[in-house]
Amino acid sequence: VNSEIAASVALFLWLVIDWIRNGRPGLVGLCVGAIAGLATVTPAAGFVQPWGALVLGVVATVLCYCCCEMLKHFGLDDALDVWGVHGMGGFIGS
Repeated sequence: VNSEIAASVALFLWLVIDWIRNGRPGLVGLCVGAIAGLATVTPAAGFVQPWGALVLGVVATVLCYCCCEMLKHFGLDDALDVWGVHGMGGFIGS
């Protein structure tokens, strides 16, 4: 249940951020948002309540999105957002 909650919240919020910033939601943002939620909640899924998974989904979205945008700002190439999503998401969740 915790994995589904965190992934769903992160997916939705990532789409909202994409929609606000780019004028339209995108399929890539949908997938990356879901993976950000999953990568963040996985280390803690067995130890948090469902409301904690919701909070982790929100935190995952904000921080992972910022990390991905920071890489783009500095001109670093991370085509699949691996560092921003998996690296920082897993770090946050631990």
